[in-house]
Amino acid sequence: MKGKLIILFGIDGSGKSTILNMLKSSGLNNTICTSCLTNAIFEEELYRAERILNFSRADVFSHEFKHVLHIGSVIYNVFNEVLPLLNSGTNVILDRYTICIKLFTDIFLTPSCNCLSKALECLPTPDLGIYFDTSVNTALQRIKERSNRTGILPHYSESKEALIMKKRGYEAMIPNENYTILKINANQNIDMVYSSVAKILGDICISPENTI
Repeated sequence: MKGKLIILFGIDGSGKSTILNMLKSSGLNNTICTSCLTNAIFEEELYRAERILNFSRADVFSHEFKHVLHIGSVIYNVFNEVLPLLNSGTNVILDRYTICIKLFTDIFLTPSCNCLSKALECLPTPDLGIYFDTSVNTALQRIKERSNRTGILPHYSESKEALIMKKRGYEAMIPNENYTILKINANQNIDMVYSSVAKILGDICISPENTI
């Protein structure tokens, strides 16, 4: 029996990465929590060249070129790390997946490059998607708090205008996805959001003794 592929997604600041980290230590049964963006093999080559040759990738390469590397890294990671787990019967919960990449392509790349997302069609369809439905104002506040805590400035794709476009984009795309997607209210405090996610996962992943 194959494992279940479950994805968490929502606009930046919706809490999905925080929830994924909470799930990692919550007693999930036969389940791996990870991200297909971790260890981006081809992007890392670019970053390594950037450090060695002392140049800024933003000054040399287009968004489209960097996105090609990103898509390639995601496909590589899914086939070499995620699929073997699923085929062994292990459930996998991913922070972000193909719907997130398609949304970024639609919003931030030139229309002629929307075809790049076609490469993602080789990847497995999720068994379940959990959409973190968050207001833009709540997301902006969390992004500001994160920036103050880490000292890392927000990415250009985390501006108010970008978040508005992403929220509209997700809500337009969700009805057209060919798998079950459940929405949760992610405006709540993080513990309540976690409880909502844990309840949805229920019999899929969480051991009886650890069920909330």
